[in-house]
Amino acid sequence: MSKKEVVVQVKDLEVSFRTNQGFVRAVRGVSFDLYRGETLAIVGESGSGKSVTSRSIMGILAGNAVVNAGQIIYQNQDLIKISEDDFHKIRGNKIGMIFQDPTSALNPIMRVGKQITEAMILNGNRRQDKIKALYHNEEVEIININIRKDDIIADETLSKEEKSAKLEAIKQELVVAKEAFKAQKRKATQEVNAEYKLITEKYKKEVDEYKEAFKAYSKANKEKYAKIKPEFKSKVEQMKLDFKKDLSKFKKNSSAKTLKFKLEIKQMKNDFKGRVESLRKDMFKVGSDAEVRSMFSSLKYYFSKRREMKDLYRRNFKVTKTEARLEAYKIMSEVGIAEPEKRFKMYPFQFSGGMKQRIVIAIALMAQPEVLICDEPTTALDVTIQAQILDLIKRIKKDRNLSVIFITHNLGVVANVADRVAVMYAGKVVEYGTLDDVFYNPKHPYTWALMSSMPDINSKEKLQTISGTPPNMLFPPKGDAFAQRNPYAMAIDFEEQPPLFKVSEEHYAATWLLHPDAPKVELPEIIKERITFMKSEAIKLRGEKHGK
Repeated sequence: MSKKEVVVQVKDLEVSFRTNQGFVRAVRGVSFDLYRGETLAIVGESGSGKSVTSRSIMGILAGNAVVNAGQIIYQNQDLIKISEDDFHKIRGNKIGMIFQDPTSALNPIMRVGKQITEAMILNGNRRQDKIKALYHNEEVEIININIRKDDIIADETLSKEEKSAKLEAIKQELVVAKEAFKAQKRKATQEVNAEYKLITEKYKKEVDEYKEAFKAYSKANKEKYAKIKPEFKSKVEQMKLDFKKDLSKFKKNSSAKTLKFKLEIKQMKNDFKGRVESLRKDMFKVGSDAEVRSMFSSLKYYFSKRREMKDLYRRNFKVTKTEARLEAYKIMSEVGIAEPEKRFKMYPFQFSGGMKQRIVIAIALMAQPEVLICDEPTTALDVTIQAQILDLIKRIKKDRNLSVIFITHNLGVVANVADRVAVMYAGKVVEYGTLDDVFYNPKHPYTWALMSSMPDINSKEKLQTISGTPPNMLFPPKGDAFAQRNPYAMAIDFEEQPPLFKVSEEHYAATWLLHPDAPKVELPEIIKERITFMKSEAIKLRGEKHGK
């Protein structure tokens, strides 16, 4: 596992919420790593702290939330401590999120196309982004130095002299970092401006060449048309005379002005107009050269080509509306929305629940994030649509090499999507390991309880439930938070919180049952049966895939 690249690292995260009754301890010391290209499922009952943890990573906690401690490291930055302006560069662009209820996530009075493209257009300043990318490391260094400075100021364990000495050292370090930042920013600006100067010069040259080519063509055809015009007029006049004669003869031979009579006269007039138009096209057709005809068949094409050239030029500087629309069509097709050109102009109320969730997924993917947080994205959908959305997320993750955090309370969903699993209860991670570790060798009684309460079509016994309710996190329990509901609880569970005991290199569980002095507890029979069944199903599935 150490060979894998860590994309997001959460360390000892603690989050509380201010209420009239006091502080609700929603997250208490959560730690985990998210690796590139993997799916980490965070599973637990409602109120276990899953969504609060994910919203902490996104920086979208409620106004009464307080981050008491911990770090969330992404790209060498602590997301807990960076400013909102700095977070804005990451949220949505680098880390995307799919919310639980697609109906509330979408604006009901805005067309879905605008909602999909809005962020891409607003954040699509390519020139500025290119400059910022070149001095990103220097900017992060200044941010981290300022964070260290704030930590020193807040550290009450330091004496006045120690604090003063450290702050002076930080001050000098900050001066050097700022000079390096200014120099790199100046260099980056010069390099990018020089690059864009060449792009502009090339564009202007292409436009001038196109203009000159069109002028030469127009002049040649103008002379040609001037010679043809008198002949064309003469032929049209003769055609008019012939038409009048035919019309007069037809009226003379018709005895009554019936509806059929009127329709035949109308048809004769339309035929005459068609013959004139055919003559005009034949006499005024563009020159014989096929390439010239395709390039300059009309003024309409000329101006269309100019607009296309301008749009391609502007794309070097920013995301254009045309580009965003085309990208939206592509991603809408990718997430399984048929006829994207038509659906682009529709409103959310014209879509089903499953299609709305696909729209929300498309919005998240538009910025090409490398981390995708899925906060119970299938909860509001029926079972058949759930399966489709899960398959879609798995396919997108594979195609784009995304790192995914999947929040759910359903272990059945976890089995479908996860590479690793973190089981949360009362704001803590109580078991952590690979999918096989947690499913085939669960160690925490809470994990056993979750597995026992899973609906099973093969079982004839009554569905088991977890007795009791989660603790009131205004007053967190002294020992193991699950002790009151745990049939295997020992005296120490009510007195002291268990640490994470190591089961294997990748498997940990916070239960006193793993202590060397604890009595041996056998895995419940229902869990053994379920593990046997899940293993057999997994073998069948692998066999089917291998057969394909």
